[in-house]
Formats: sequence, structure tokens, C-alpha cells
Amino acid sequence: MPTFRRLLPASLLGLALLASGCGGHPDVERQISVRSGPSGAVFEPTTITVNKDDNVTLAVGNPTTTVHGFSIEGYGIQDEVPPGGFEKRFQARHPGTFKIYCQLHETHQIATLVVR
Repeated sequence: MPTFRRLLPASLLGLALLASGCGGHPDVERQISVRSGPSGAVFEPTTITVNKDDNVTLAVGNPTTTVHGFSIEGYGIQDEVPPGGFEKRFQARHPGTFKIYCQLHETHQIATLVVR
């Protein structure tokens, strides 16, 4: 039985560590891209849905040769997307529906971030 007594605390510690990871907020990766549409540049997809408190990474693609803007209302995110694109990381702390838009080019169509 001495071996059992040594293994029991290690097993309980392993279960505690496993259980502590279950309540965390997952990392969520989504992709959004600027593309040319019939009425100018558009974001695609038009809706991105995540859960509240998710750690979000948006891979923002830009296949054009010009800089585009990238903003998410309600999150204070306002960046420029260079040709080729970039990644934007943030935590989805505010539930609701938010516009994703280009603050540099008013003719661009918007997309939507939904935080459940």
C-alpha cells in the first residue's frame, strides 16, 4: 500500500489542475478579409460570432496593394491593415453587436462582431 499512498496525492493534484483549466476562456481564432466587391471594398465574412470573455485573434487579410482601416466600435480598436494583413488580439469583454468598419474609407461596407 505505500505506493498507493504516494500516487493518491499526485492523482488528486492532476485532477485539480485539470479541473482548474475547465473554467478558462478559450482562445478563438477567426479570419476576416478585405476584398473588392461591386460597390467597393467589403469585409468577408460579414458576421463574426464569439462568446463573452473569449480571447479572440482576428487574422485580418488584405490582398490589395493599399492600406485599409480596421475598427471595431465599442472596443476602442482602430488600426490600419497593411497589404498582406495583420493579426488583432483582444478579449471579448462586452456582449452585444458591434460594427467592424474601415475608418479610412467611408465607402467600405461593414461587417458585424456578435459577442454572446
